[in-house]
Amino acid sequence: MAQKGKSQLDKAKTKIFFEKQDGALCGQHCLNNALQSSLFSAVDLSEIARQLDEKERQTMAERGTDTKEYREFIANPSSNFDDSGYFSVQVLAEALGNMNLELVSFESDDSRSVKARNAPLEERLFVCHMEDHWFSMRKFGQQWVNLNSTLTGPELLTETYFKMLLSTLQTEGGRLFIVFGELPFSDADEAFTNLRRTDDGHYVDEGVGHRLGSDQLDEATAMERGLRLSMAKTPAESVRAQRAAFLSRFVAPASGNASSPTSENEADKNAKT
Repeated sequence: MAQKGKSQLDKAKTKIFFEKQDGALCGQHCLNNALQSSLFSAVDLSEIARQLDEKERQTMAERGTDTKEYREFIANPSSNFDDSGYFSVQVLAEALGNMNLELVSFESDDSRSVKARNAPLEERLFVCHMEDHWFSMRKFGQQWVNLNSTLTGPELLTETYFKMLLSTLQTEGGRLFIVFGELPFSDADEAFTNLRRTDDGHYVDEGVGHRLGSDQLDEATAMERGLRLSMAKTPAESVRAQRAAFLSRFVAPASGNASSPTSENEADKNAKT
């Protein structure tokens, strides 16, 4: 039964569009993974950034081109993009706006954000920023998936781990945004209509109403390891530690070991922008 459940999930995962990290183009990958298509190129986002810069320049020029603020603005590099391929939140918001989608801070007073803070599992798409790295997490059917481009592929999240990851990002200095509006439909939406991973490590097909087994460690073991690993000193290390705890659920530990070295090393490698 466990193998049957895993096969179903593996098949469903192939329906998820996923761009891996290329240079510092995490903003581009974040948007394309979130929208499940290669909708935006680096050129597209650079043009959006240039237009935002020009609008800001015009606004400042209206106050006078001989002011100190205007001269400093002209002299300094753009705050919306740089030569490495990094893009600002304003660029991502503008790009999503072109798709009739709205990017709103998770911490804002917007009534939708208040609702999301009380029930994050009811949302469909989060955009996350931490230490100059953008990534997205999207719900397909009832299954949350981490679409971080630094990973080797889409990462299926249990509801408990998803909420823990949101909390970790907030407490370790990350920024969270919610995307509101009608998301483009994808094949993954259909693939995960009923299929999802549960907190106790089982695979559930809600369409037929039964569990399909498990090949993971139990949730209590994973959470215990997470507490030990969360002693990391920097925000990035903390997120990597939380992810390593989750990955450890897929690898049985050797006798006497607190966690899987393979999982932790892979997490360190994949979490770097």
